[in-house]
Amino acid sequence: MSSNTSPLLAPLLTAQLDGLAVALKDTAARIETIKAAAQAAERETARTEQPVERTPEPEPKDDPDRIVTLAEASRLSSLSIDTLRRKHRNKFVQLSERRFGIRKRDALMLSR
Repeated sequence: MSSNTSPLLAPLLTAQLDGLAVALKDTAARIETIKAAAQAAERETARTEQPVERTPEPEPKDDPDRIVTLAEASRLSSLSIDTLRRKHRNKFVQLSERRFGIRKRDALMLSR
């Protein structure tokens, strides 16, 4: 029985192998096309310089509207942080949920 089936299977296997070879050649050709396109795109793409973002000028340290920490306000006004909290809470600026500051102008006015 095996002698009869082998001549029948040979053309079928040959046709399948030929189809597989054609598919592999097509895939290889597509890969080469993709590689060539990628290389061409790399060459054609002109490198543009990124725009330089200008950083804002730093605020001068003597700006009276600058918000200072409570520790610095305490030093500027010669009042303790506790006194600032108890008597001058209305001048506080909330910086975050738990952080406060005071305008430098207000801290300097407290020292008088």
